[in-house]
Amino acid sequence: MIKYFLNHTTLYRYSNPVVESTNRIFLYPYNDMQQQLVTHKITVTGDPSIYSYLDEFNNRVGFFNYVSPHDLMVITSEAEIIVKQSQELDYNLNIKTQNQIMENISKDISFMPFLNIQAFFKKRKIKKIISELINHDDTILVISKKLCEYVYQNFTYKKGITNVFSTPEEVWKLGFGVCQDFTNILIQLCRLCKIPARYVSGYVFAKDGMVGAGATHAWVEVFIPNYGWYGLDPTNNCFTDKYHIRLAVGRSYNDCSPVKGVYKGNEKQEMKVKVRLDTVRNKKSEEINFDEISSEISPVNRVLSINSFQKNQQIIQQQQ
Repeated sequence: MIKYFLNHTTLYRYSNPVVESTNRIFLYPYNDMQQQLVTHKITVTGDPSIYSYLDEFNNRVGFFNYVSPHDLMVITSEAEIIVKQSQELDYNLNIKTQNQIMENISKDISFMPFLNIQAFFKKRKIKKIISELINHDDTILVISKKLCEYVYQNFTYKKGITNVFSTPEEVWKLGFGVCQDFTNILIQLCRLCKIPARYVSGYVFAKDGMVGAGATHAWVEVFIPNYGWYGLDPTNNCFTDKYHIRLAVGRSYNDCSPVKGVYKGNEKQEMKVKVRLDTVRNKKSEEINFDEISSEISPVNRVLSINSFQKNQQIIQQQQ
């Protein structure tokens, strides 16, 4: 097991004061048998009350309203987390039994959100790729791993080409993207093989050249009969392990993006995000140097048209 110390800070700066900033946050690391949340604290400028609840995917969600006028808002999530080494999956279910279970799952309403396939991925050329990759006697785990490797080998990791609104179809045609794009592609391929697949938002520790550290990360969980949800990281072509920390799960990024919100005001907005994940606690409080972090400034006319759930906020929070 590994103990991590996390600091995830998000800064919003406005050209003039805004009011009634209402936000929904997915900044609560999972606390279960695989991942133990030792301590956790969320602070927000102005100290508004934060109410939390469990959503339909069992994610802990926070909600707050910063009413008074403000031209700066900082949201900080600090946590101490212990992550256990994932047990190697000993999967020996025979194919006939596996297929029968998967057939039953396909009719289970609770799995239907994780089996929805976009029309583009039903095309013959993609089905042909799938048929050449997998064998009729492959287990669900083997199929998932083959698809993960396919995404890793056929798509190039490159920042700045896509954003959170890029569709899997667009990414497929581009051949470039970041972790959330790799994740979205793998989800569609798994679902095409009738394997329930869901989006996972979280963090990855920078170990042995792992891609995605220093920001929020994304990967896939597939449902394995007689086991449960099992993680695959297509950006790094591996099963998830003690270097992955889960924040939230859902059908897609929209179900678990770190921060969503609205505010009243037609002002320019600047947003910066910094994630620090380490195995050593800082001996003294270290301020985040936001001057080192790139940002995006939203012009007034653009903010007016997309302020609902602040899509411009989400663009900055693209998971790496």
